[in-house]
Amino acid sequence: MCDLDSIPDALREQTRERCQSVISVAGRALQDHPDLLSVLPRVTCCSRFVAETAIRDPESFAELVRSGRLLKQCAPDEENIVATVTGAGDEAEQMKELRRIRRTEMLRIAWRDLAGWADLDETLTDLSLFADACLRAALVSSTATLNERCGHALDHDGQPQTLIIVAMGKLGGNELNFSSDIDLVFLYPEAGETSGPRVLSNEEYFTRLVRRLIRMLDTATGDGFVFRVDARLRPFGKTGALVYSLAAFESYLQQHGRDWERYAYVKARPVTGSERAHEALHGLMRPFVYRRYLDYGVFESLRDMKELIEQEVLRRELENDIKLGPGGIREIEFIAQSLQLIRGGSKPQLQTRELEKSYAALKTAGLIEADAANVLLDAYRFLRRLENRLQALDDRQTHEVPRDEQDRQRIAFSMGFEHWNALSKELIRHRTAVSEQFAVAAFGPAGSSDGTDTFKALWVAGLDGDTVGEIGRAGYPDAERATAALEHLRNSRLYANFGKRGRNRLDALISPLVRDAASTPQPEETLERVLRIIEAVGRRTAYLALLNENPPVRERLVKLCGQSAYLADQIARHPLLLDELIDPRVFTELPQRDRLNTDLEERLSAFLPDDLENRMEALRQFQQAAMFRIAVADLADLLPLMRVSDRLTDVAELVLEQCVRTAEEHMRVQYGTPQCGDDLHPTGFAVIGYGKLGGIELGYESDLDLVFLHDSEGSTQKTSGPKIVDNRVYYARLGQRIIHLLSTPTASGRLYEVDMRLRPSGNAGLLVTSAQAFEHYQQNEAWTWEHQALLRARPVAGDTRVADRFAELRRKPLSQPRDTDRLRADVAQMRQRMLDESATTPAGQFDLKRDRGGITDVEFLVQYWILRHAHAEPDLLDWTDNIRQLETLSARGILRPDTADTLGASYRSYRQRLHRLWLDGAGTRVAATEFTAQRKAINALWKEVFEGIQVL
Repeated sequence: MCDLDSIPDALREQTRERCQSVISVAGRALQDHPDLLSVLPRVTCCSRFVAETAIRDPESFAELVRSGRLLKQCAPDEENIVATVTGAGDEAEQMKELRRIRRTEMLRIAWRDLAGWADLDETLTDLSLFADACLRAALVSSTATLNERCGHALDHDGQPQTLIIVAMGKLGGNELNFSSDIDLVFLYPEAGETSGPRVLSNEEYFTRLVRRLIRMLDTATGDGFVFRVDARLRPFGKTGALVYSLAAFESYLQQHGRDWERYAYVKARPVTGSERAHEALHGLMRPFVYRRYLDYGVFESLRDMKELIEQEVLRRELENDIKLGPGGIREIEFIAQSLQLIRGGSKPQLQTRELEKSYAALKTAGLIEADAANVLLDAYRFLRRLENRLQALDDRQTHEVPRDEQDRQRIAFSMGFEHWNALSKELIRHRTAVSEQFAVAAFGPAGSSDGTDTFKALWVAGLDGDTVGEIGRAGYPDAERATAALEHLRNSRLYANFGKRGRNRLDALISPLVRDAASTPQPEETLERVLRIIEAVGRRTAYLALLNENPPVRERLVKLCGQSAYLADQIARHPLLLDELIDPRVFTELPQRDRLNTDLEERLSAFLPDDLENRMEALRQFQQAAMFRIAVADLADLLPLMRVSDRLTDVAELVLEQCVRTAEEHMRVQYGTPQCGDDLHPTGFAVIGYGKLGGIELGYESDLDLVFLHDSEGSTQKTSGPKIVDNRVYYARLGQRIIHLLSTPTASGRLYEVDMRLRPSGNAGLLVTSAQAFEHYQQNEAWTWEHQALLRARPVAGDTRVADRFAELRRKPLSQPRDTDRLRADVAQMRQRMLDESATTPAGQFDLKRDRGGITDVEFLVQYWILRHAHAEPDLLDWTDNIRQLETLSARGILRPDTADTLGASYRSYRQRLHRLWLDGAGTRVAATEFTAQRKAINALWKEVFEGIQVL
């Protein structure tokens, strides 16, 4: 007999009777499994359903025991379920068999859960898989019966169509609970008609099919039911058709879809239908649910939903309901799904149906604090376990804690507590924590204007004569200038064309913007920049909602506009950058290459490899967001100068690598792999970065100086097909495609301006050069200035073998002995030519890049010294950046340490100032009174080296 010592005293006698009854009907099947006997008291104590099902159908229970499926994790056998149901005879027999299978499978899942052998994930997954299997079994059965009378439903090509069952809610998320309804939407691919003998339209055919399928699952017979089916989430709800074509469904979403339906479709999952149909369904649902841009425009709807939840709790007195009551499962789901709805379009990693995965993604994205997410997930797991234990007690759909004392004791025991009070205390703790998080979720009423309603009244009234005085009192030294900026927006076409919602949002935003800008060092400039952004983004009023609903984002925006004209301009041109300001870590965490790469991979993962248009957009959005974060860190003095350039270079390299990969994938579909030699071995391609990219010194608006190389050589050079072309043709087209990816403007702008003039023979040369030809050119034909450029060149993307070969062939021409006088004359002549061709700097100004004593002079000096001495000191060629080249020149005794320090410090100062000028939108010139000591020292060195004049 079983050991009943662990069973609570009040439940022990009832449990003993149940155990005896189960053992008596199970026979030796149970006696031969001591592990099952050891947990039998616990399981039958906690679930009357398990005990009664085993007693009612001893044959099925005995088979379950003999098969070992109670003892080990094993998913429902869908193939066997479908075969068993469809082979059972007529509809009545099939329904009877389906219900028997349901009782047996639910017994198995409940047993493993209550015995402590299955964790929550296994239980929810098995319940969901079983529901999927029942749906498919009912569909196969119903389809076979209907097809006998009406033939197959055909598409326009005469091919049979399959019903698409879309699981919603918990089934959609693979999180079904023990006695849950299943929420379903029914679709079919396209209009048409059946093949006969009785011809029906596809709409009528699939309507009949769905009705039969629901009847098989939902009808309560003497054997019970399988699943209650709820189809109210379909278009137009209970008044709508039972089934829709994909075209009709898409039309509904576009014309009638509401925000609560977007919320519901976060969890939508197709269970049946072809892969092609699933892709089509995903393609029309994704843009409906996840808006391409940051979707704070849905805030009002989410607030309404939240208020309805709160009102329902009060109205229905749901205190004892662990799903719908305060601090219940619904509130945990609402927080996650709402954030997914708002942010999922711009962050594809949030587009997941499973709640636990969504919280993990929200944490990673910084959209919810880790502690808050952990509190909510702990509560979710506790409440879902409790929900299953409540429902497994009698296989009854309930979410209320029991009032009966014995049942309370059973539930407490099933949850691992000694008594009900201990369970109740833990339940209250979790629900209180959830309620606190739900209360502070960002869907409450928008904040007040903190006493600045005067500005709103003036704005709405049309900015009358009192405005200048009020603006001045608010802290604007030039109140007339600030008022003029407000009047420009108030009188703009944007404001005139606003609908009621957009105008209300802007009216509410003006007061806090005026207040926030007044606290910056240059309030008039800041306000002008902010209002330009508002005018640029205002047509998408969701951004106005974002700034109204999220004061920290608004404050960060104003702060950045006060610091940087460049960033203000970037936000105006690319409103998606407002998304970056939601994460407070943008001001505290340093951008790192590995995180940048992860961000890029996540953005691209949302699109198939052949979806070139969206992948190009994702690349541009990544680049803009990454450069924005780098600029913010730069302004906050979180990144020193060299690290700013490092990160900007990282962004360019990551983008280049993706462009090369994308271009090669597209080329190989058409042409196959480029091969060469007698053995037709694969060839490689690499991108060489020159200039600022090669020197790891990119600025915010730097072009990319590039050279393309391949290593194809020999008498045989051709692609593998399907379309065979000469490798030179292949690589020329590959290069053109890469340039197209980098420089073609899209809705989000262009990635980079590309300059290919440094390739052999410049614009007259081949777009892509073989490594062999490149080496010959550099050894025999290149000018001195081309070797100067080569000093700053390095591989940045593509095949590592070609990159290694470039590194070797680069050193040969650079390390050759040179005639010093000739070298000096060549370098000086090229510098003078640059000066002659550049625009004249106005009197009283100094161009940091181009003028004498500036950045270019430092670079030319360093390049001269390296080319002069590299034949004797080859390690001078190890680095491509100016600072480390200077350090190596000093270490080898070619430069005095004080000279190298002076040049290095000047170079850093110039570049630091350039970065700040870029961020402030101020070009490359400063007052001639700046950097006088640096310019004097550099000019003296130039005269000493190139003119033989000792100045100092």
